[in-house]
Amino acid sequence: MSSPALVGVAVKITFRPTSRQVLGRALFIAALACAVALLPAVAYMSATGRWHPAVLSGIGLAVVALAVLVALRGARRVGVVLDRSGVHPIAGRPDRYARWTRITDIRAERRGGRTVPVVYLHDPAQPPWRLRAPYSGRALAADDELDMKIFVMRSLWESYKGGEAPRGDPRSLLRGDLESFEHECEPGPGMRLPIVTRS
Repeated sequence: MSSPALVGVAVKITFRPTSRQVLGRALFIAALACAVALLPAVAYMSATGRWHPAVLSGIGLAVVALAVLVALRGARRVGVVLDRSGVHPIAGRPDRYARWTRITDIRAERRGGRTVPVVYLHDPAQPPWRLRAPYSGRALAADDELDMKIFVMRSLWESYKGGEAPRGDPRSLLRGDLESFEHECEPGPGMRLPIVTRS
């Protein structure tokens, strides 16, 4: 039996990079930083013939810890908030905001090695807005729930674009409870979204 519809529910959904994506970012930064930090030390020790493993280990650990902090701090500032008025960035440009009634489409597009949601607006002077999160890429950058997240975004847009509030709790979509949210956007097989490749 489906859950009763909720009228005028308060909506606030936040999408940020996943823990796996943050870990992947930290490892990438750590690898680059270690190469930059350890190369001079190794070159100096090689030239002098005096090796200090403890110094190399200390530099490596410090660089890894710094990379993790940088990745965590960056992840807090990357993402979007979906509320009853539209799509907002968590941080960054205060003027970058898309009201539901101004959106013409939300698509999954491939940009480089990542698949990202792109918001298209009615105003032709406004370029499409490529969201920095959620996204999915290769290896640790993959997000198995990206299709569901974009489906939630599209469902909210379909509900709000006419100026009316959804009649169910959209957060139920994230829990997999499709029956408790009445929406106009019908999911396809497996809720896979078409992906447009852009250069």
